[in-house]
Amino acid sequence: MEPHRISVKLYLEDPAALDPEAVVPAFHRFIREDAVGGIPIDVARYAHVVDGPGILIVGHQVDFAIDLAGGRPGISVTRKRDAVGSLAEQVRELVAWAVRLSLLLQDDDAVGDAACLSADEVLVTILDRYEAPNNDETLVRAEPALRSALEPLSESASLDITRISGVREPFAARIAIGSPRRLEAWTGDAALA
Repeated sequence: MEPHRISVKLYLEDPAALDPEAVVPAFHRFIREDAVGGIPIDVARYAHVVDGPGILIVGHQVDFAIDLAGGRPGISVTRKRDAVGSLAEQVRELVAWAVRLSLLLQDDDAVGDAACLSADEVLVTILDRYEAPNNDETLVRAEPALRSALEPLSESASLDITRISGVREPFAARIAIGSPRRLEAWTGDAALA
C-alpha cells in the first residue's frame, strides 16, 4: 500500500477553550515566517461551517488545520502530494507536524494552552480511494503500518485500531493509544520546515 494523500488528526485536550478565529493571525504569521512545511499559500476560514474544516493553512503539498469536523476539534495535517516513504513513515511525519503545530500555537499569546492536544487518540485518513477503499481489507493491509508508526508513541505499545465505516467516506482509522508518551516526544526527527 502506497497512498499519496494522507491526513492525520489529533484532538484538542479542551475543545471549548479554543476560539478558531484566534488562530488566523498566528497562521498568517507562520506563513510569513516559513514556520510550516511544504509551500504554504494562504489561510482559509471555514470556522462558520458547523463540524467543518475550520481554519486552514492551505499549501501546495500540505494543509495544516484547526479541524472542527465530526464535532471534535483538533489539529490535522493533510499531505496532498509529493509523499515520500512508507505509509508508516508518512503517518509518523504527519503526527510530528501536528504536534509541532500545536506547540507553535501554544507559544502564541492569543491561542496559548487552548491548542494543547490530547495524546490518547489519532485519526488517520487515507484519501486515495483507489489505493485504499473504505473496507475491512484495507484495514488489514494498513494495520501493520499504523502499528509501526504509532506504537512507539505509547508507553505500553497498546493500540486499539478501529475502522470508521461509511460507504461514501474515505478509509479512516481511529487509533486509541493506551498509556501515551508525552506529546513532545512525538515530534521525532521530523521538522515543520
